[in-house]
Amino acid sequence: MSLTIPAHDRHGIRVFAARLSPDDLRRDKARLAAELLGDPDVDPAFIEIFDLADLAGLGLPAYLTEGLGVPEAAVASDRERLEALRGPVLILLSKALHGRALTLTPDPRLTLVATYAEDRPPVHFEPLPTAAAEGTLAPDMAPDPTPQRPGSAFLFLGLALALTGATVLWLAFG
Repeated sequence: MSLTIPAHDRHGIRVFAARLSPDDLRRDKARLAAELLGDPDVDPAFIEIFDLADLAGLGLPAYLTEGLGVPEAAVASDRERLEALRGPVLILLSKALHGRALTLTPDPRLTLVATYAEDRPPVHFEPLPTAAAEGTLAPDMAPDPTPQRPGSAFLFLGLALALTGATVLWLAFG
């Protein structure tokens, strides 16, 4: 079985049933994920491998909706199948593929159960709630091009340097 994932699929979530032994589950998850998915460049930070017994009291459907942001309506049609799963699962988030278009050839121990997309609410900008955030910016705040006269602090500094230099010369030749 091969699985093609397009490059633009940034929020996809794929759930696999995994026929893994307890020894497999104790292995390094990064290496195991790369081996099972047939791609050494997957990012293990976006792949989960665990036994469903670890979700006791929560269940896989709730984990997908509450933990991974899958819309409830998407999980509803698969609820019975997801609740019937037992043993290890592998959850692959498309982010693990680094935005690459890819055709995976998963290990025969993996069986694709379902594919979902994260619920990404639209970005909504609201005004800031403080009075300091009100008003408008001037369209052009370019600096004034007229030359400025040196300030009194600059003149005082110049005079102090000149006196210090004169004192040094007087001491050196005096």
